[in-house]
Amino acid sequence: MLGTTLGRVAIVLAVWAAGAALLCWPRLPGPWRRALALATSAAGLVFLILALNTQGLRESASTAVFLMGRHYVTEQVSATASLPYYVATALCLLLGTAGLALSEDAVRAVRERWLATAIVLSLAVTATRFWLEKVAAPPAWCYAVGVTWLAPVVGAFFAFNLRRERKGKAALLTVLLLYALAVRGAVAALMVAASTLRLGSHYDVSALVRIQNPVSGRFYEFAPGSFSQVWNVGVIPQLAAWPVYTVLAGLMGAALALGVSWAAGVSRGWVGLRRPVALSPARDP
Repeated sequence: MLGTTLGRVAIVLAVWAAGAALLCWPRLPGPWRRALALATSAAGLVFLILALNTQGLRESASTAVFLMGRHYVTEQVSATASLPYYVATALCLLLGTAGLALSEDAVRAVRERWLATAIVLSLAVTATRFWLEKVAAPPAWCYAVGVTWLAPVVGAFFAFNLRRERKGKAALLTVLLLYALAVRGAVAALMVAASTLRLGSHYDVSALVRIQNPVSGRFYEFAPGSFSQVWNVGVIPQLAAWPVYTVLAGLMGAALALGVSWAAGVSRGWVGLRRPVALSPARDP
């Protein structure tokens, strides 16, 4: 499925749907929240059944991309084939239990701290991606679990929250930049730790001793685990290039979501984006 364009599009759409559900969960009515939590727990039980019935070993390659260029294999992983299903079981049961256990006050606090919620979710996605790669999860799983795909959904999520607070487009740009720097800064820190300690996964760039800059076409060579390698291959792209992508993708997601909302006639309170009001002629008393 991952090898086809249609398969990749389907995965991204599924990620957007899941991300939107998680971000908007605190704003759902209580019965809907509990139903979603129960469905997530049920999915965890399905993954558990799959884990118990899966035998053998699975081999998978962790791949990294330098500045949207070619793919590089950073590690070959071999693990028990059931491990990815156990990871999915743990995640689903954890989310489902938390959804059922949170009180209304806790849900309200999460709802009001929407920027922190998006950052924490993205950090959890990053940790999950690292975990999945270490247990040789299928490539489609690792492809789906990444903060790259969350940016448009987060942008739309921010736009609607700012609209409720009656804040303008400048505020949207500010929170997107804060989100991008926080999340990509955390990814850069993980890449430094993974590369220095040789932890593996695509966050460990120590295997990338010869890479090509997709913009200039020039090749660069590095000593494995050197400061120059970690800084140029890991840190600089995360702190310079990827925040730009995150902000732009977030703005596109916000524009699309607000455009659909405006067309549906439900947009209100967004500074600079209001549906024109039709004036009817006055009647004589």
